[in-house]
Amino acid sequence: MKMKKTEINKYYLSLAGEYRVASELLKRNLNATVTFGNAKSADVVVYGSNRKARIIEVKTSQQKNFVTSFYNKYKNAEQEHPDFWVLLQVKVDADYNFSERFFILSHTELAKIQAKRNRAYRLKHGDITENQKLTWEQHYQLSQKGVDNVLLTDVEKHENKWDKIVKACNK
Repeated sequence: MKMKKTEINKYYLSLAGEYRVASELLKRNLNATVTFGNAKSADVVVYGSNRKARIIEVKTSQQKNFVTSFYNKYKNAEQEHPDFWVLLQVKVDADYNFSERFFILSHTELAKIQAKRNRAYRLKHGDITENQKLTWEQHYQLSQKGVDNVLLTDVEKHENKWDKIVKACNK
């Protein structure tokens, strides 16, 4: 008999995701802490032997996509941004058995993936032509008509790539 999936309240899902990411970083001998507040600019702050803080944005989802709001937030490449993004997919069944998948990307890696996803969407809807190249600012302008998200299939090759953060905190 197949168990029905149980939904987790979005607030608790988001907070649990931030703590799970901090926990994974702590297990890798990094100092990590969750930040609190509604107007925070970082979900998790982490540092290692180089004592240089790195900022991590965490997006947790129970679906096959992650709402990043990437180009909705970042008007240009120079704007202050997180160093890394950790996308966490959580699945839970009716008996509250959990499974999790972590996808770790640099800000630049996610920018490229989000741009590719947005370009495909804009081509499909006739907003741009096949040969049209979009600047970061154009992505920002076009994203104001919706909410940016990436699919699980877009980020699968970044699964469990914790070494990106570990290296950045220890070099």
